[in-house]
Parts: sequence; structure tokens; C-alpha cells
Amino acid sequence: MTDTTHLEHHTAAAGLPTFEELRAAIGPSRPTDGQLTAHFAPVFAAIAAGSAQREQDHELAFAAVEHLRGAGFTRVRLGRDLGGIGASLPQWADLLVDLAAADPNLPQALHGHFMFTEQHENESQGAVSEWWLAEVAAGRIFGNALVELPPSAGRRPVHWIDADLDTVQAAAATGTTEVARLTGDKFYSTGAVFADYLLVSAVRPGLEEDGPIFAIIDARDPGVQRIDDWNGFGQRLTASGTTTLDHVPVRAQRTQEFNVPTGVLAYTVLWIVLAATQAGIGTTALAEITAFVRGRRRTYDHAAAETPAEDPLVHQVIGSVSARVGSARHIVRGAAAVVEESFLQVRGHTDLEDPVVVQAHARANVALSEASLVVSDLILEATNQIFESGGASATDAARQLHQHWLNARTIASHTPLIYRTQAVGDYRINGAIPPFHSTARNSAPTTGLIEGA
Repeated sequence: MTDTTHLEHHTAAAGLPTFEELRAAIGPSRPTDGQLTAHFAPVFAAIAAGSAQREQDHELAFAAVEHLRGAGFTRVRLGRDLGGIGASLPQWADLLVDLAAADPNLPQALHGHFMFTEQHENESQGAVSEWWLAEVAAGRIFGNALVELPPSAGRRPVHWIDADLDTVQAAAATGTTEVARLTGDKFYSTGAVFADYLLVSAVRPGLEEDGPIFAIIDARDPGVQRIDDWNGFGQRLTASGTTTLDHVPVRAQRTQEFNVPTGVLAYTVLWIVLAATQAGIGTTALAEITAFVRGRRRTYDHAAAETPAEDPLVHQVIGSVSARVGSARHIVRGAAAVVEESFLQVRGHTDLEDPVVVQAHARANVALSEASLVVSDLILEATNQIFESGGASATDAARQLHQHWLNARTIASHTPLIYRTQAVGDYRINGAIPPFHSTARNSAPTTGLIEGA
């Protein structure tokens, strides 16, 4: 029995639709919005049913990830000819909103899988891309471990050590080809606990100025340890903690580049995920506060009606929240359409200084920056405003209504919006091209100051 068949049986046993059922229903054409919604709705419903309890118990959603895998969510963007479904980016963004409404941790946990799959599908890097896409088609999930804390935090930089001749020969004797070993620590390795493979950045000792090498490793290797120690106040179950590597082998043809156009554009895919997650958070917040108000009997002497459900002031609050949440979904889908167009524009263009590439990058980057800014404002206000309709009872921790704001606030902290606002303004005024990457760095320690992580 193949791994793919095992996944199908797992999903079917749970009473959920399978990936092969989706492919059969769609046929040779591209999927419609209705087909995708109908297929994934029961999967998302099953995931939502346990989401609140998982949050309360701090339980990672392993079963939910298997449901998504078996139903084909992780390969929904993969081209039909490659073994996927070929959904458009706007369709995928819509599905992300619905998944985030079911469990806001899961779209973020899968963001690396989708980011780098987009890169390999849109601009092949030869053998490594062919292998990557075949693994995605087989249901495998890719995560990443790219971010490091500074040595002052007690962490080791990840080093690439070229394999010696004896190691290469020993690996060849088992039918594999080993080119290096990785040792060190990573943090913010979002979704790594759920992944089959990890994309890891490493440097060669003494050659740090040459920049990082990006290697794909087997997450189940004995030298890999994935630790769920992310301690943010929101998005607590994205498995964004520490990954430690000790003499982890790197196989031949398992490295990838980021100096190609789609490697740059892939970062806007991350921003689609984050904005869609915000919209999904708002969707659930609206549903939960509406249900709470509908059944609530307690009100105030100076209220405008006998019950909150009849009170025009409460109507106004819910209407305002609904407008914000509904608008957020439309904004996300529209921005995703700009990114999809940008992917099409850069096909066949491999020079980052090519005007076609520069303009496609600028359009996608600005569109997602603007969308992220507005969606964050809409959902942060929506998740704050819901408490105006519920009184002190809405703050009961058992209802978990506060978790929506905490999650939305945490999402909004990714690539701080102040920098993206500035980049958009500079582009609009001066035509300055936004940075090609939005990565963090650690500054050198300053005497007399406490260095933060």
C-alpha cells in the first residue's frame, strides 16, 4: 500500500471526502469555487469541532493536519498535470479563510509548504523541483527552519559541513548520496512538527559572507528534534518553536536557490496566508458573538430594547463587525489575484534586474502590503468591538472570545506593519522598489544595553 493510499483510507475512515474523490468530481477542468467549497466544507467542519478544546488543552492538531492531507488541501494549488487540482490563488485564498475560521493555527502552520511549492512549480530548479513537486503530489508536507536566535540566547548557528570521502562512500553503499551534515538550532520553525521535510538555511564556517545554503532534510531523521516551545500569547498551536539539528545528513540534489524571481514572489504567498488567517479569525469571532447575543437575556435598564437581540445599538455593533469581516475576505481574494498575475508575468524571466521582474515584484508586494495593513486594521477592530455587544459576560475565559483578538494581534506582528506602510509610501511617492525580502537580522551587541532575542 502506498503512502498516498494510506492517506486516502485514513480520511475516508473519518467519514471525510478524499483527494481522489475531488479529482474525480472535477474531471479534466479547473475546479470551480462551488466544487472546492463543497469538498472541503466537511473537512473544515471536522477540524472546527475540536479547535476550542485543542486551544484549551494546548494540543497540536495532528489529526486535523492528516484530514487536510488526505482531502488534498496540501496539493490543491499543484497543477493538474503534476498530480494536484490546479486551484487558482484567489480560490486558494478563499479556502485559507475558511480553514482559518475552523482553526487559525493551521494556515500559518502550512505557510512554508505553500510558499516554496509555488516557487518550484513556477520556476523549476531541475531535479530538486521535480522531486519536491512529486512529493507534494504524494501528500508529503514541507515545513521550514530558517530563523535563528543570536548566540547570546544560547543557540548555535546552523553550520554546513561538507561530507568527507568516507561518509560519501558509506552513504553510497546504502544507495544514497550524502553531501553534507547540518548542526545547529533554529527558532520560529512554523509548522515543522507537522512536516515530513524541512527547508533549512545553513552557512559554511569561515564563509559566512557567501550567504546561506538552503537544504531540504528529512524531518524524521534521528538528528532532528522539533520542540513545541513557541510562547506567544496568540497563535499558540502553529508549532513555531525550536528545531535542533545534530549531524543531520543532506542528500544530493536537495538544495534550492532564492535568487530566482518566483523565489522572491513566494514571500507574498506568506502574506496571503497571514491576511487570510486574519479574515478567518474575524469570521469565527462574528459567528460566536452573534450566537451569544442571539441567546442572551441579560441587558441593562438603559438599554434600547428588552433583549440584546432586539436592541438597535447591538444591531449596529454586529453590523459593523460583519462589514469589516466581509470586506477582509474580498480584500484578500483581490490581492491574491494580483500575485497570481505577477507569477504569470515573470515566467521565463530569470534576471532579478529585469524590468518585468522588478515591476511584477513591486505590484505583488505593494498589493499584499496594502491588503495586510487594511485587513489587520479591520480584524483587530472587529475582534475588539465584539465585546461592546456582550457585556462583562463576554469576557468569561471559558467562552474564549478573547482568543480571537490575541490571535489577530499576533498575526499582525509578522513583518511589522510599520515597515510595510513605509515601503508602500516610498513606492507611491518616489517609485522606490520595496525590498525583495523581509527577513529579520540581529544587530551587534551594544555595551550597556540588554540584547534582545
